[in-house]
Parts: sequence; C-alpha cells; structure tokens
Amino acid sequence: MKKISLVLTLALSVVNADFLSVSAGVGYEQQKIDGYVKLKNTINYFNNKSVEADGNKDTGNFGLEDKNNPYVWVKFIHPVPIIPNIKLQYTKYDTSGHSNYISGNVEIFGDVSIPTALTNADTTQTINSYDVTFFYEMKPVVADIEAGFGLDVWQGNTKIYGTESVSGIRKTWVDNDWTVILPYLYAHVETINIFGFSLIGDVKWAKAGDNHHYDYQGAIKYTIDILGPVNPFIKAGYRYKEAYGVDGDNETLLKYKGAFLEIGAEF
Repeated sequence: MKKISLVLTLALSVVNADFLSVSAGVGYEQQKIDGYVKLKNTINYFNNKSVEADGNKDTGNFGLEDKNNPYVWVKFIHPVPIIPNIKLQYTKYDTSGHSNYISGNVEIFGDVSIPTALTNADTTQTINSYDVTFFYEMKPVVADIEAGFGLDVWQGNTKIYGTESVSGIRKTWVDNDWTVILPYLYAHVETINIFGFSLIGDVKWAKAGDNHHYDYQGAIKYTIDILGPVNPFIKAGYRYKEAYGVDGDNETLLKYKGAFLEIGAEF
C-alpha cells in the first residue's frame, strides 16, 4: 500500500511539474478605432468626424467611437518536443456611432456592401475574435521565448441605419454577417523575473501581396510569487492591431490601438 501511494505521489508530481503548464488571463483593453474603406475615389472612414462636413460627396464617415472591451486567454505548454504548444484567446471588438454622411457603393472586407449614400446614419460593428496560436518554447538564461504561427478568425456584423440622400427613405440599409481569417507568424519574448517584474513583447505578423495583418503588444508584468502551484500576476501594456485587405478595387484598412490591464495566473 505504501508503495502504491509513493508511485501515485511521484506520478502526480511529474504531471504537475513537468507534463503540463497552464496559464490564463482576463483583461480589458482600450480600442481606439481608425482606418477606412475605399473604392477608387470613394472613401468612408471608420472614425474621422472632420470629413463629414467637407462637402465632398465621395468622402464619408461611419462615426464609430473608441470603446473599451474585454478579452480572455488560456495557454497550454507541455514537454513533448514535436507537438506544438497552444494558446487560445477570445477578444470582443464592439463599437457604434452616428455620422452626418456616408458615401455609397463601397464594401467592407469585400463582404459588406453599402449600396447608396446615407445621411443621419447610425452604425454598429461587432467583431468576435477567436485566436489560436501554435508555438514552440525555448528558455535561454535571460528570457522565455516562443515562436510559431496562428489564425485570428474574425466573425463580425455591420449594421447601418440611415436616410438615403436622394430619396429620403430612412431604413436599415446594411445588416451583414461576415468572416475574415487573419493568419500570422508569432513571436513572444518575456524577460527573466527580477523582484517580481518582467517585460513582455509579442508580435503577430503576416503579409501576402497587398494584404497584411500586424499585431504588436508590449507590457510589464508583476508576478506574485507565493508558495504552492498557483502564481497570480498583473499585466499592463499597450497593443496595436492592423488589418488591411484588397478585394478587386475595394480596400479595407482597420486599426485598433490602446492600453490594456490584465490579471491572471500560472499553474
């Protein structure tokens, strides 16, 4: 009986210490929105109030406002050399706004068609981001390094309610669900812990022809070193994300940037 108990204890120790490392976090980030959709000379900005009254019928604005939204992630690291580790993250991008003028005959990411020019318009845009990263981990003396690849799947909805500038008809002109898949190469560096503090840098990067996807993040992390298997941490930093897509003559450039604050734990 003592031998069985000893074997079980050793097995649990191996599983906890060497087989699987789990970390997770939940945070809140600023999402200052920028960018545009464009078809030849016709352009609509996501957030640029100054163009709404410039008198140019080819230039409009959705009036989308900067928002703060949540995200959550979990990371699994194992000791098997060939099989990559995995990180899963969900991020909410949710914004709305009002504008005096939206120009017509353009599309967002090639899926959302705006058929006509609108005035006194209300726009909502919601994006659910499902991000999965596959990576390998290296641990030199001064840092923890990760490298790999991933996919960020955006499932979105764009809705525009406004008055057609010619006929005066007021109704919902756009209510579209859409999906965009953003692949990327991934790199992560976290410095060694000094008095509980470490520095973190993340890069997600992809470019194919005229299309690209950039996601950069820098942060400072404080880990609370307590006895036991759980180490809580607090992280604060800044994130910049940009996606640019071309579909025929249609272009979409969508940017989010802002500070974030996160709490989490390593198991």
